[in-house]
Amino acid sequence: MKIAGTQYSLEKKAQALELKKAGRTVEQFKYKDRIVSEVTDEVWSSLKRKGVTVNKDALKDTIQGLFPGVRRHGPLK
Repeated sequence: MKIAGTQYSLEKKAQALELKKAGRTVEQFKYKDRIVSEVTDEVWSSLKRKGVTVNKDALKDTIQGLFPGVRRHGPLK
């Protein structure tokens, strides 16, 4: 799923979310038994280190879109 306003996208794999740029995996983030806000903070920090400015709430919505039916403060599966 494309991250709005950036050249990056997120893809859900079995054990981790993959941050991709131009089809290449740049970084992976484990999500098992973590909540949406923890994963969002980690991805947002990584993008910030790369010099990408993105709205944290929009990023959280993007991540929630990858996990249909997940509660806002519930664990990711």
